[in-house]
Amino acid sequence: MAVKIEKTFRVDQPTDKVWAFLSDPRKVGACVPGAEITEQVDERTYKGAIKVKVGPSVTDYKGEVQIVRLDQALHEIEILGKGQDVRGKGSASMKMTGKVHALDSGSEVTSISELNVVGILAQMGSRVISEVSNVMFEQFLNNFRKQLQSPDAAIGETSTATAKPISAVGVAFSALKATFTRHSSSEEAKADLAKSDSAPPVPDKPKDDSGGK
Repeated sequence: MAVKIEKTFRVDQPTDKVWAFLSDPRKVGACVPGAEITEQVDERTYKGAIKVKVGPSVTDYKGEVQIVRLDQALHEIEILGKGQDVRGKGSASMKMTGKVHALDSGSEVTSISELNVVGILAQMGSRVISEVSNVMFEQFLNNFRKQLQSPDAAIGETSTATAKPISAVGVAFSALKATFTRHSSSEEAKADLAKSDSAPPVPDKPKDDSGGK
């Protein structure tokens, strides 16, 4: 099952600094909930893992991240990641393109991700996976901004600490809650519009033909 996710966000940091961070998979990986880069194979290939907690148990997805294209002049990067559940219950792959644009104040980052999931992950359905991605993206963005503000402290923490597993149940619940909230708001808006459309018209004020006499 394939899911396409497009995101754009702004940060109050110069373009060169944002690009240096975005083009380093080790730093970006440290911002992803439950993920960590475990080994650098070569200049453009890294091994990593992401831990997902389902109830009392923790499932490990291990795989590889490769920089397919890196354009320093245009500030563009293309990454291909593949992961496999160590228990053989599913797999996932993602192709992500990121670009940094300069703004008058700060920078803008645009990313397009094409996610393909197989096995147990695909049973969640594309809508739920999209919502889960939105929740994870918000957590990623918070971490991204924090590490940009204090990169030295962030790098030190990621090299000594093990990534905390992300709770699949908690993220899925938050995603479903967000979906329900948006659906309810949409239904309320439709109901209000229907009420305004069905309201009886206000009669025009009778015209005075007396000429003011």
